[in-house]
Amino acid sequence: MKIPREIPSMRRTDNSLKEVMTNLCNQKNFRRVFLNQTIPVLSLFANQPTMVLLYFIYNADTNNMIYCTYEDIMQDCSIGNKRTVANTLKTLQETRAIVKISKSHYMLNPALMLQGNNEKFGLLALSLIHISEPTRPRLI
Repeated sequence: MKIPREIPSMRRTDNSLKEVMTNLCNQKNFRRVFLNQTIPVLSLFANQPTMVLLYFIYNADTNNMIYCTYEDIMQDCSIGNKRTVANTLKTLQETRAIVKISKSHYMLNPALMLQGNNEKFGLLALSLIHISEPTRPRLI
């Protein structure tokens, strides 16, 4: 019998935010989730910032790219305050849950969600690193 555990926090003891890390992903912590069923259930209980994250997860394409404006998010998530969207996107970027590529173009961290196999995970993880840290020297 599996013993229930507390859900891990993204906050450190000093209240700073942790980053989503692709190197912590492995077969042991992989679960299959059906987004077309899970997202609507989660949205029943979600606050507005959580709805933004669910929106990104649900709308990511096969390369984990999302193309949307603040207005798209506000309309689709029924959020009336642009500052809520801006603060949520800022927090998601600080934790590396998403990376902003350009205006209205984001990449979802493959450690959160991925459509594909281990090879695709590796490719998307490298893409995320190169997009988020353009000054980092390449190993090639």
